Amino acid sequence: DKSLLSTGPGMSDEEAGDAAADAVSAASWEEHPSSSTLQQPYVYNVYTAVAFPGCEVFSSWLERAKEDQVKDASLDAFMGRYYKVEDATEGGDATEGSNVVKDPVDFIHADYQLFDTPVWRARKRDLITKKLDELKNKKQRRCARNRNGQADLGQAVHDLDRIRRYGSRVLVIMIGIGMALIGYAIISAADALHDVRTDYVQSLLPDFGKGFVAHVGIAVAYITVAYIPVAYKPIVAGSGIDYAKAILNGVNVPEASTFVTLVCKAVGIIFTSAASLPAGLEGPMIHNGLCLGANAWRIVPRNIPAFDHLFSDRSRRDFAAIGTSAGVAAAFLSPIGGILFAMEEGASYWSIQLMWKCVNASTTTLLVWFLVDAVRDTVSGGFGPKTLPLKLAGYGQFITEVHYWEFAVVAVIGFAAGLIGSAFVEINIRLTKLRRRLNFSKPLQLLEVIFFTVLMATLTWCLPLAYTVCRVDNAPAMQFIQFNCPDGQYNELATLLQAVPSTYGLKHTFHSGADAFTIQSLVIAGCVYLFVLLFLFGAKIVMGIFIPLLYAGSCFGRAIALWLGLKPFIYAVVGASAMLCSVVRVVISLTVIVLVEATGLPYLMIPLLITNIAARSVANKLSKSSIYEKLLELKDIPFLEEETPKALTHRMLHARDIMSSRPLVKLPSEVGVAQLVQTLKDYGSYGEYPVLHGDQFIGVIKQYDLLILLGHKGLFYSEADKGSDLQSSHRTLTHSELRRTYPDKPNLEEVEASLTEEDLSCYLDLAPYVQIAPSTFDAHGSAERTYELYRTLGLRSLIVVDNNARPIGEVRRRDLYSFQQEEGSEKMKMKAA
Repeated sequence: DKSLLSTGPGMSDEEAGDAAADAVSAASWEEHPSSSTLQQPYVYNVYTAVAFPGCEVFSSWLERAKEDQVKDASLDAFMGRYYKVEDATEGGDATEGSNVVKDPVDFIHADYQLFDTPVWRARKRDLITKKLDELKNKKQRRCARNRNGQADLGQAVHDLDRIRRYGSRVLVIMIGIGMALIGYAIISAADALHDVRTDYVQSLLPDFGKGFVAHVGIAVAYITVAYIPVAYKPIVAGSGIDYAKAILNGVNVPEASTFVTLVCKAVGIIFTSAASLPAGLEGPMIHNGLCLGANAWRIVPRNIPAFDHLFSDRSRRDFAAIGTSAGVAAAFLSPIGGILFAMEEGASYWSIQLMWKCVNASTTTLLVWFLVDAVRDTVSGGFGPKTLPLKLAGYGQFITEVHYWEFAVVAVIGFAAGLIGSAFVEINIRLTKLRRRLNFSKPLQLLEVIFFTVLMATLTWCLPLAYTVCRVDNAPAMQFIQFNCPDGQYNELATLLQAVPSTYGLKHTFHSGADAFTIQSLVIAGCVYLFVLLFLFGAKIVMGIFIPLLYAGSCFGRAIALWLGLKPFIYAVVGASAMLCSVVRVVISLTVIVLVEATGLPYLMIPLLITNIAARSVANKLSKSSIYEKLLELKDIPFLEEETPKALTHRMLHARDIMSSRPLVKLPSEVGVAQLVQTLKDYGSYGEYPVLHGDQFIGVIKQYDLLILLGHKGLFYSEADKGSDLQSSHRTLTHSELRRTYPDKPNLEEVEASLTEEDLSCYLDLAPYVQIAPSTFDAHGSAERTYELYRTLGLRSLIVVDNNARPIGEVRRRDLYSFQQEEGSEKMKMKAA
């Protein structure tokens, strides 16, 4: 049929000839089907030439190795712990009735694969055609000498790529600018509210009774306001680092990265910090950066096809990582630390291109921050942060050498911090589990937060009165607190407990003279912060733990230095870094943030690395996961670690052994509308479905695309037209039309209600919208390679095929995550034994 071999728009003669040859070869193959498929590769048929003109779609499938009979003797018993005993070797069709195994929690697993559908390829062809027409209409062309059009084609590709790159760069710069403004506003507002409270309380002294009532009352008022965003959007409670890790790992947690979440997070942390609770700004600011980056594509016009690549899970993940890096840069004014944090703690998929985008966003954040700060100082000199977070001016006077024998001391500090950090993680997680079992109502949640606010306000007020140590204030710039001491003196414990840690607290422990605080005052302040933080983190309030842990560690480190007669400021930094590392288990980025960029002490790099490695090693031995990974496990978010679970590494498991126990739902390329609706109702949680043309596996299609297609009745056709040349008689949605509402997908109930009986009797062609050549894996391949391939490529599902390249099952994130869970539970049983 000549109509089947006609050239598509934009096809060259060479491409058309290849397509015709493929079709003729396919016809020849269909006439002589006697050869075994195991001895002959798969070839094109006429349908392939129609659905995918000018494109090589299917790879030649070589003969597969015979099934490996070597099997672990205990495999059956071993696998019984993970899945129900169920035959999943051949999978199932959409029409088969089987029980559906759904995820325990409705998390959306992202797909980071590049677009590779026929409509996407048509989009690229149309873009080049339009650009060529624009070049031809210009009066002067750069490549006028070349008559064959190749130079124009190169220029068109270059122009399209330039539009794409410049669009991404503009988004990156806007993320940096936005994060700088948001971070500056958060810190400035928190400082302003804290100063209002402090100034009013100071005005009531020396009447300590009225001062105490005002001290507690204003804190309660602040924390009540801080709870309102949490009551409205519960997901904003906590620091948000755990959700950031999950999103960058490939799990789209519902409501965790919206603009509403960003606003609620910002309002909550401002009032929480102003209430003088041991709550850091940094974790929520990092989460805000992720929200900003994940939504950056929303400002991109959808009517520009050159930007279609931005409306994808892959693009959202990259910009979320960029936003996370900008958030760290805004929180600590540490651009390199932000990049390392996004790489070490967050993004599971990294590239040089993504790294440079993070560099641009982080650098822009700092430039805008300093510009806004300079303008504020010039214009008003009022509103704004009183000092840069952790940025300590005049540190050069303390630069001195560190003796080799002191490396042993910092290692011991790291060892002790590892013990404290592992105990902190385990106890806090147990408290969080207790809260989940009690399931407090919103009034009780507010009462719990108010209780800890009153407790902290009482401790910070009464302890300085009970243990008063006054010293002469020789450094007014340090903002020591007089409290109940005579004029010209300050109260040690009041200074340590009532100062905001991120503004002045760390400056006191890092920068003050050796005789500024006694050992007793430092130990009391460190214990109070650590104790309250232990019980507070996990309550329904917006808070981070970075700065409180740094502050508590700096108090302990400075106390140890005074006890041993060493340099207090060095060991304050060492203690701070070790304490934070023992809880969050980051080494590289933390060392850069705390040392090189935040405090300006590059000569302490080796001591910091030693204490961080020691703290992490000890903490991992006693409690393998960080507090954020424990929270992910507690929330049942399927976070895949980089290291392959031991159950997959040391057992003779194949891909076929770890396939999902639920049936593999396969759709025909021309599917009935009624059948498709019923499939989505029965198997709506699947996310994507293999598509077959006859017995030939041609690709997969996403649930989102199916819902969009069902909403366009112009694509439907009757049974009489089934199998005909649909390209000439029916329209096809473009890629831009298909992704117009991304990531919001239609509601299945609303779509079904809009369909008439006549619509349900029609058919729908899925071939133009399938992902061509999806990632597949041989059923005989090792389970270890399956895990590595799945995590490295960022797949939503991995199709498992048999010897004939037919899909027989799939491996999903939950299937791999179950091995991590089992490994953790077995270790807990061994420890208990």
